[in-house]
Amino acid sequence: MPSAKETNEPGHITTGNVLEDLGFSAEEIHEMEIKYELWVPIRAQIDARKLTQAKLATELQIHQPDASLLLRGQLSRFSITRLMQFADRLQLRVTLAVVPSSEAHKPQSPARIPLRKAKPRKQAVRPSIARKAARKAVLA
Repeated sequence: MPSAKETNEPGHITTGNVLEDLGFSAEEIHEMEIKYELWVPIRAQIDARKLTQAKLATELQIHQPDASLLLRGQLSRFSITRLMQFADRLQLRVTLAVVPSSEAHKPQSPARIPLRKAKPRKQAVRPSIARKAARKAVLA
């Protein structure tokens, strides 16, 4: 027996952008996109180096629970600046491009963040000395 309420009307109309449909502002969406574009190569570098949460926390100079959040992609906890610092500490180079807004709305391929190949590290006798030397090299 057919249902009394058979209609072909959609339950809701979407804009094609899930984040917009969820009620996020254009500014919030833009910030989320930038964070995601920073996170992808960071996550790839973490996977390539096979870092555990504990090693990642040490490498990025953060607490282990924050390393867990980063690995799971929960980026609301981190600012864009903080993600850029993480990229730097993983020997990744971040490039930034600013274009006129007329060019910004043209459909383009997604922005890619170039990865700088990490040099293999030598095992130091004392890890604390190696970390200090690495920090000095990053700051130089």
